[in-house]
Amino acid sequence: MAGRQGSGGQAGKAAAIARLLHDECTHLLQLYTERESLPSFAAPGGQLVTLPTLGPQLSPAEKLCFLHAALSECRRLLDEAIKREDAEFAPEEDEYRAQRRTVKDRLGHLLLSTERLLVDGKKCAASVAEVPDSVDGGTFALKKWILQVLQDIVHWSSQTSEALQTLPGEKAPRRRRAARRQRGRLRK
Repeated sequence: MAGRQGSGGQAGKAAAIARLLHDECTHLLQLYTERESLPSFAAPGGQLVTLPTLGPQLSPAEKLCFLHAALSECRRLLDEAIKREDAEFAPEEDEYRAQRRTVKDRLGHLLLSTERLLVDGKKCAASVAEVPDSVDGGTFALKKWILQVLQDIVHWSSQTSEALQTLPGEKAPRRRRAARRQRGRLRK
């Protein structure tokens, strides 16, 4: 895909989706920890999805490429977590499952939105911890792993939202809207 980096509208929509995903996954994480009686703080063992350091030496476009890769891995892990959770626990339809579907859909939308912003369809890679075999690790190990998957989505959606706000052209539309509102107030 051709890069649409300068399109503030596309980046703005993607940033809004990332913020919404972050909020929705934070809520999902809360529902999950309450349901499973697990602590909501970071699970031991760190993140499942890791990236090289996203330092100042990377351009906003390069950061977005890596973040898209991290989100893509999060989506793969979420799909696996849902499959394993449903097979192991056969949860009833409730607020948690409805929120889980919402997060999965929103993550898919964010992936499409960020992919449109990648310069020349550039692809980057993220590292992912090995998916544990739930039979060998037991039920508690599976629950802890699902907790880590959700925590990773919260983390990477937040990072993506921040990065999208730094894209060139993203601040200009906000300034124009603010100036129009200010002019409207002055006319009254």
